[in-house]
Amino acid sequence: MTDTAERIRANPLASRADGQRLLRDLTAPLESGFSPGRAQIRLGLDSAHFNRKAQWFEGYARPLWGLAPLHAGGGGFDFWDKFREGLASGTDPDHPEYWEAVTDLDQRSVEMAALGFALALAPDKLWEPLPEAAKQRAAGWLGGIQSVEMADNNWHFFPVMAGLGLERAGVAIDTASRDRHLARIDQFIGAEGWYGDGEGGWIDHYNGFALHFYGLIYAAHMGGRDPARAQAYRDRAQAFAQGFRHWFGADGAALAIGRSLTYRFAMAGFWGALAYAGVEALPWGQIRGLWARQIRWWMRQPILDAAGRLPVGYRWPNYFMSEEYNSPGSPYWAFKAFLPLALPDSHPFWTAREEELDAPDGTATLRGASMVVRRSGGDVVALPAGPVRTEMRGSTDKYGKLAYSSRFGLAVEADRWLHVGFCGDNILAVSRDGQEFRSRGALAASRVGEGWIETVWQPLAGVKVTTLQAFAGDWELRLHRVAADAPLAVIETGHAVPAHSRTRGKLKQAFDSREPGPQGLTLAVDDGHASSLADLGGLRRAVEADVAPNTHLVFPQASVPALVGRIGAGETLLVTLARPTHGLDPAMLAATLPAADDLRAIAEAAGWNAAILDWATVPRSLEVRSRPVAEWQ
Repeated sequence: MTDTAERIRANPLASRADGQRLLRDLTAPLESGFSPGRAQIRLGLDSAHFNRKAQWFEGYARPLWGLAPLHAGGGGFDFWDKFREGLASGTDPDHPEYWEAVTDLDQRSVEMAALGFALALAPDKLWEPLPEAAKQRAAGWLGGIQSVEMADNNWHFFPVMAGLGLERAGVAIDTASRDRHLARIDQFIGAEGWYGDGEGGWIDHYNGFALHFYGLIYAAHMGGRDPARAQAYRDRAQAFAQGFRHWFGADGAALAIGRSLTYRFAMAGFWGALAYAGVEALPWGQIRGLWARQIRWWMRQPILDAAGRLPVGYRWPNYFMSEEYNSPGSPYWAFKAFLPLALPDSHPFWTAREEELDAPDGTATLRGASMVVRRSGGDVVALPAGPVRTEMRGSTDKYGKLAYSSRFGLAVEADRWLHVGFCGDNILAVSRDGQEFRSRGALAASRVGEGWIETVWQPLAGVKVTTLQAFAGDWELRLHRVAADAPLAVIETGHAVPAHSRTRGKLKQAFDSREPGPQGLTLAVDDGHASSLADLGGLRRAVEADVAPNTHLVFPQASVPALVGRIGAGETLLVTLARPTHGLDPAMLAATLPAADDLRAIAEAAGWNAAILDWATVPRSLEVRSRPVAEWQ
């Protein structure tokens, strides 16, 4: 580990000065990536679906989300001259590094928002020293975003952010265009302050680090001229914070759910944006704690490459989990977390002492997010019933799993490699031929009740699954009513743990094995991670299975407990209990299993006939299989 990496890891974030130092340490390795004309920061050979010029512009622009607040708060930074030169070069059509004119649905729009934001906060560094001709070219180029089509989601905020910079530079904007975009954003708001990110109503971290983040910046800059809209954004953020706080564990880790997880500590951006807009949605000490713990958690992870840069990945560099729009500069959206650096040391965000949340262990129903979450031992598990994206790489794994965790992460390609013996976490997958398996994707219907969710989905033609989920104490209850027109092979999995079970090639045999197997299984790793899974109907046997290597966001090598078996045509009820733990004695977990009456009460609350559980048997014991941790650092 280099001295800089060690300094980053050890940064306590105890003060604004610590935050400034962290940002400078993370930015320093980017300087060598500047192009000759300074309009590009070139960070790698890997690519996204848009052209290289747009990717290199992304590398240039995204660090500005942190650098502009650093300057606005009086923090020093050594190479503003390079960014200023890059602005002149990138907006000059005669320069070889010209960023090119923005067009409809153009990735450049994303980075134009960062540039507009930076002009609004650091005009003396980026704008005022420019020659008049360069200013005119830059204004014309940035203003082009006002007349092109945006993707119908959080992108509607990008022309608004660009407009803040133009107005700060004294350039008139198209206010009618701005108002149309903001009116469309208003149509995405749902219950309890949660936005759906577009017409599909997707629920993910874009709520915090995009939609609310931009709205709060707008409120801070435009409150005097557009007070009604500014207040609406503040009110929505106030409501959203009450639920969003449940996405964060006591150690600072957040739920790994949804797309764009490679933006990592951008997840802290919402808490900083509350302070920027002066919204005390929670006590300042709690806001500060949520922000600082999240960033510190990330700084303790091996997220930097050998050059000290942020590569695409999550807890470790990993392209399997990326989306098609992730380029080498994409992870620097994480710098949105540094927005509070714009605030003075005297701001209550900085003077408050960090506080823990006043949310004890327990269950919360987040209707606006269409999920139920439970905090146990400081970790968070969520049961989602929101829309499942299917059009992006890995998106069904990021939206459609049975459960998500702040500690245990998720695996992509969860059902893709079952035919060779690998299986991902938290899925129920079915197959007609034992070769091609399908798990939950798009939902046909869903309901959210107090403490429970119900989803209806069709993994294959002729197969309909209705799944009821809830927490029974610290256990996840899963009831699957499977209606099939033909016999099926079925497999269900729990949370993944960092172990290597060496089951490749063996999983397929388990479906037809006549050897008796355990009803429930706990995979216990010697680093404290454990994952338990139990079948209450006697239709499946418990086994362990390896996750395909490098497909898990948190553990490069991982295993899951699984329940495998075959069911006939007609309707079958599968009853499952699952629980991930850390630091508990695995031998004691069976004693925490819920009583059958508790399960029947959950079914009745959701309107299910509780009599269907009369034959279900809660196991008296769970087979514990101890595994050494899969070392990887």
